Amino acid sequence: MAINGHGSPDTQYPSSADAGSTITQRGFKITTRKLPILKAAPIEQMTSGLGIAPPEMIFGDNSASIEHIASGWSINFNTFDALDKVDKTGASMLQVAHSKEWQSTRQEKHQGITEVVKPFDWSYTTDYMGTLSPEGRLFTPTSSPIPLELLKRPDPILFFDEVMLYEDEMADNGITMLSCKVRVMPARLLLLCRFFMRLDNVLFRLRDTRLYVDFSTCQVIREYVAKEECYEAIRSKLAESREDPLAQMRDPNRLSELLPVRRAPHAFLRPFSQIPRTLAVAQASGTPPISKKVRQISPTVPSKSSGSAAHGTHPKTSQPSPTRKLAQEFRKRAPETTETYVAYGVSQALVKECAKQADYSIPQAKEKGAEIPKTKDGEDLGVGTGWWYEEMGLTPTFNTWAQITFLHMYLLTVRIRCFPAAHAPTWNQHIINHFSYLAEERMVTVHNIQARMVRNKYLKDLFVQWRGLTAGYDEGLVKGDAVLAAAVWRNVCKADEDVDLRKLGMAVAYMRSVLSALDTMEDSAVATGDVLFGSPGSEAALVKQRSKMMDLDFTSDNQASVAP
Repeated sequence: MAINGHGSPDTQYPSSADAGSTITQRGFKITTRKLPILKAAPIEQMTSGLGIAPPEMIFGDNSASIEHIASGWSINFNTFDALDKVDKTGASMLQVAHSKEWQSTRQEKHQGITEVVKPFDWSYTTDYMGTLSPEGRLFTPTSSPIPLELLKRPDPILFFDEVMLYEDEMADNGITMLSCKVRVMPARLLLLCRFFMRLDNVLFRLRDTRLYVDFSTCQVIREYVAKEECYEAIRSKLAESREDPLAQMRDPNRLSELLPVRRAPHAFLRPFSQIPRTLAVAQASGTPPISKKVRQISPTVPSKSSGSAAHGTHPKTSQPSPTRKLAQEFRKRAPETTETYVAYGVSQALVKECAKQADYSIPQAKEKGAEIPKTKDGEDLGVGTGWWYEEMGLTPTFNTWAQITFLHMYLLTVRIRCFPAAHAPTWNQHIINHFSYLAEERMVTVHNIQARMVRNKYLKDLFVQWRGLTAGYDEGLVKGDAVLAAAVWRNVCKADEDVDLRKLGMAVAYMRSVLSALDTMEDSAVATGDVLFGSPGSEAALVKQRSKMMDLDFTSDNQASVAP
């Protein structure tokens, strides 16, 4: 039973055998449990404990919980405590649309009857905001809202679940329900506990409790908001649109946009300070993983002074700080614990390095009322510098930027495939995610694409392109430079028949050189983000060399002699 938001020590929950689904992410353990509707005996026990008749469909064993492992703090959303917050006096009891007429026809016949059953709020409206662990401290007021913009980002969803706590059809006069949804992303999570009620011809009501957790800062924000409006007002608004009113009146998400706030949102902040010191050091330092290289070609790591830039890439040479050395030692002792933190931060720096190779701008976008020039294909035309634009002759557009960024990302992912099998998928996923963030940011800031649906469509198209070019470049690495050049021509050059073949050859030689340079680097160097890309122009001398095969007749025998 809930007491001021804390759980009573006497509260009974199902056994640990029904633990449900669990995910642990950066020190937080998230658990959901979904079991069938309660049977008769447990319902009677709950009725006795609550003092009111429970709803028609009650999932008394279901729950959703979040626990901060280091400090022991936790919050749980369960059916019993939610129903225990329902008004049991009848003071807030609603009446159906025809109740007044029904009562007037029976007033004389039943004048002596004042109470038939114990009154209570039969809509089961609850302002339940979760049950804190007995030792947990209460939330404190704050002016910090939940950062909705971060939640709108297309982060990968590591875990999602929806748990129904109870539901009732209000004697065929509408519906009332309470449910929890949990969404866990790499850097944050959001839990929504939503009470929704529709009393036909009378009222719509929403009570939302949102719990936001930022894994990087270990802060929790809880926000509660109450919304409601009379039935007729909402039906009139829906009638003005082209949407099906009946269908929309069954959609809590759609109604949430229409219902006015009756109680202002209240945000509460709960920071955690009881984080193990070693873990805090690892998180703050962005420490690289120390892992044994799978394919060790050379024991030496190329440096900037050794001319490795001519091969397309070179590592930075700054000395590690004492804090980084400490974090590296921690990485040796607990690689599995810290890998996801390291991969997230370093992959972000690597993707930004990839994106720099074909950066561009659109000056007209900053001028009010200025017309943005277009290509013949209708793309926004920008201004860019560097080899890809000035020498290769590519057009500075969003698509060109994406393809050149993809090319460099591909080179990194080829090297990351040599990471330990348990780590490589995490790195590859973070690289794709960070590119999506950068691409969406560029759509908004450079191209002023404000419609989220349009941005999502472009992002899906880019992901499809990424998968296709990965297969094409892989085939080129195996079958030879001619096949690799064809892949670059299709993707980067848009199959332009007027492409400069020497420049195309430089791009292919550049890819080979970068892969060779990355191959000589230890895993620890790559995973520190110490990678800088050079310019394909450095391969000009190599491409200008005349091949001995040019002096031979073009025959099948000669071709077979040089086949890979």
